[in-house]
Amino acid sequence: MITKEQLNLLCELSKLRIPEEKLEGYAKEMEDIIGLMDTIGESDFEYDPIDMSRAVPFGELRDDADEVFGNMRGIVENSPKTRENQFVVPKVVD
Repeated sequence: MITKEQLNLLCELSKLRIPEEKLEGYAKEMEDIIGLMDTIGESDFEYDPIDMSRAVPFGELRDDADEVFGNMRGIVENSPKTRENQFVVPKVVD
């Protein structure tokens, strides 16, 4: 069981703000996620050549090729805020 203290620590580390009245619901959801991860970890996976034959073979992937993009101004003009032909975005790291 995830305690309120553990969930508060998780919120602090991930820079999330969850109202006190919603913590219990989020703790239950986190328990479900952890339970799912435990189930996946206990699963037995084996290589099955028949099943794996349906995977996309690497030989059929397209070749990567450099292309010159000629409409940079058009992309930058779609941004709400630009400076010197670059996007201006809010600071996201403290």
